[in-house]
Amino acid sequence: MNYYIDFDNTLYNTPVLADRMLKSIVDNARIQKNIEIFEECKSKFNNDIYDLAKYFSDKYSLDLQTMIKNLNDTILNSSDLVFEDSIPFLQKLKNANHNIFLLSFSKDTIKYQTSKILGSGLIDFFDAIYITSKPKYELDIKYENGIFIDDNPKDLLGLYSKSAQKVIRLRRKENKYSVQDINNTEIEEYINFNEIDL
Repeated sequence: MNYYIDFDNTLYNTPVLADRMLKSIVDNARIQKNIEIFEECKSKFNNDIYDLAKYFSDKYSLDLQTMIKNLNDTILNSSDLVFEDSIPFLQKLKNANHNIFLLSFSKDTIKYQTSKILGSGLIDFFDAIYITSKPKYELDIKYENGIFIDDNPKDLLGLYSKSAQKVIRLRRKENKYSVQDINNTEIEEYINFNEIDL
């Protein structure tokens, strides 16, 4: 069977990484110029962390290369942000000889998303990785031959409309989408991977 699994907020705790990246920029400003930019940094964050680093580098004459290096180190050393149930689930799929594909949306650069995936330490579990800026339900995939696991209600409904063999919602607590109902009883819903029977 082909499993297509989302990355952010499904396998990996992305909001915690965002906090760490913001802290990296704030710490750089404090070390380089002895300035406090926490509130400003938080208010300016728009998902592209490298643009944010450049903004503060230009505004306060901070060394951009140092900031980028520290950001990359933060991203590439983030395997502890993989949810504790993710690896056992992926291992179970591997042991059962399923094909596992990472299907990840990114409106930022592919480099940033790739770095997150590398930093997670999960790359070896996947037969292929798809990073797309298009909706996941508009790709050249044989949806009817796949089981899709995601957290985003819009993606879940779109995947369901493509006649996917099965669509599973992972509705983790404190996920930004967890408060949204999708009102589709044919989309299976679980709080974590441990609840999913293969």
